[in-house]
Amino acid sequence: MTYQRIVNISDTDIPHLTSILKQPEIAKFISIDENNYWNYVTQTENVFYFKVFDNDILVAATHCEIHNKTLYMDIMVIPQYQRKGIATLILRDILFGKLQLDFDKIEVSIDEQNTPSIKLFEKMNFIFVSKEDDLLNYTYYSTKENT
Repeated sequence: MTYQRIVNISDTDIPHLTSILKQPEIAKFISIDENNYWNYVTQTENVFYFKVFDNDILVAATHCEIHNKTLYMDIMVIPQYQRKGIATLILRDILFGKLQLDFDKIEVSIDEQNTPSIKLFEKMNFIFVSKEDDLLNYTYYSTKENT
């Protein structure tokens, strides 16, 4: 996997990513305000949006935000590339520092209907901490926090 951070509102992949984020199978789990979202991810400190490529093919993206050494994130795999282990690879790359993000823990909120994501994060040693409405909250503590 290779990663390219979107740093400019004129990134040529934004229209394609927006169309994917609007697809019903994605939009039910990740909702964006199209008018403001790309400005937010390109202009806000400690917010990182990475396009993910496999052999030069855009297969996924990940939105990461860091506040007080806590990483909040989501992973969006383009539907035709789902169930091929891509989200697992992305999460491993984040956990092992490939994206060079400085965090001590990760917190994610997952729709309780999103069984594949729940299984992914549980497989990667995220701990269930709470439920709010339809969202399940999980936390992962970085091993570097214990050194």
